[in-house]
Amino acid sequence: MPTPTVISQYQYKDAISRNIWDQNYQYENWKTVPITAAKAGGATSGTAVNMLYTPNITLEYDPLGTQTILAPVVVSVSEGISALNINMDQTEDDGIELCPGILNSNKMAFKIGDSAAFFFRVRFSIADVSGTDDCAIGFRKVEAYQANIDDYADMAVLNVISGDIKIETIVGGAATTTTDTTDNWADAATHELKVLVSNAGVVTYKIDNAAPTVTAAFTFTDNLYVVPFFYFLNAAAPVAGAVNVLEWECGFQS
Repeated sequence: MPTPTVISQYQYKDAISRNIWDQNYQYENWKTVPITAAKAGGATSGTAVNMLYTPNITLEYDPLGTQTILAPVVVSVSEGISALNINMDQTEDDGIELCPGILNSNKMAFKIGDSAAFFFRVRFSIADVSGTDDCAIGFRKVEAYQANIDDYADMAVLNVISGDIKIETIVGGAATTTTDTTDNWADAATHELKVLVSNAGVVTYKIDNAAPTVTAAFTFTDNLYVVPFFYFLNAAAPVAGAVNVLEWECGFQS
């Protein structure tokens, strides 16, 4: 069946076009407990890149700091609704980055100027927003994992920092540019963040399906490959508590 975002809005010309569309699409709402393993093989690691598999998607996850709990866990948030809690051992300066992969050949890598418009959407909750150093979703350049989000060469994200929802961008390895949307996130609240990129690389943002109160213009460099990612890092005590991802969705815009 068509994807949740594009039901009744995209007409497939043939089986090949449908197959290509689906290759560049991910959706997960955590009805199945994921299988995890080290990317290099064997048991999961608290310091090296791991893999997370569900029947619907494959993700890599890179522990930030030194994790003693080695994998995110599926939790029940209400009757019939599950989420992936990504705040594993809940320690200051520990966290996680989730990403479909960091190669240009990855099916979720999009080339600016050579791809249809695309998007990344995550619906999630944060138990204690004062405990977030970073809680960011968006797109970054295809490159090796960085311990510090500000060290990526190119990036456009919505980032929840101590309850403030901010737009953060980087171009060409320059310093991070931060814009306060003036929109806020309360303890235990659930919100949806969405980052959209046009074929020309122009980035726009949605918070609960509405434009931010204050926004910022940004355009990715032409021919750059970017991937969706979710980067989370605990601040000092009391840390963030449960960070529950209810929905993860990425693909072409309708």
